[in-house]
Amino acid sequence: MLPLAAQSVTDAPPAEEIATAYLETIGGADAWKSLQAYQFEGKANMQGMAFPLTVTSAMGDKTRVEMNIQGNKMVQAYDGTTAWMYFPMQGITEPKEMSAEEAADLTSSPFLDVFVDTEARGYTLENVEGREIEGAPTYGVRVTNDEGFDRTYYFDTETMVPVMMSFVSEGGQMKGMTMETYLSDYQEVENLVVPMYMENKMNGQTIMSMTFESANINPELPENFFSKDSM
Repeated sequence: MLPLAAQSVTDAPPAEEIATAYLETIGGADAWKSLQAYQFEGKANMQGMAFPLTVTSAMGDKTRVEMNIQGNKMVQAYDGTTAWMYFPMQGITEPKEMSAEEAADLTSSPFLDVFVDTEARGYTLENVEGREIEGAPTYGVRVTNDEGFDRTYYFDTETMVPVMMSFVSEGGQMKGMTMETYLSDYQEVENLVVPMYMENKMNGQTIMSMTFESANINPELPENFFSKDSM
């Protein structure tokens, strides 16, 4: 057994072993492959203000993020083909298609965890130097594919779950900047283990944090839930 406090690439377990340990911790690959959709509800905190937040994702890499900002609904969604947004506070009173660049970060997050059937799905795992995250050592694993996916996950050496994920933003105002998502408060929900708190940072500064109060596995969703027709 390798020292749990090891951070260097040479001392860390192979990336594939880290991935296997992680999947066992969060419920097992088979349980995740049977997942059809999930929905998290909670609050988003930005600039000292909290807003109701719902994040829904489903097979086909579909996703929908909805916030209520001072009584005004804001929606960003991707139906697997088209990304769109609705935000009356910014004058977008009808669902509007987002450009490829605007939607890059929204459309580049696969629904199924990248550590499930990694090789078969075209992902490559690589050990990288670990970092100290909030005082604890981590193992670093970089995940890439031929389509430009490139994210680095930092696994707590004791719990073997990611406590931070970093990537370079591909679109919007943050394009080209390194973003870091901190993950914590892992809880079991219907035999799956998921983080209920996420914090997005850039240059060490928090942009937004998300505190989820409930999670629904395989919720019943309207057929057009992710499309513009839902508005």
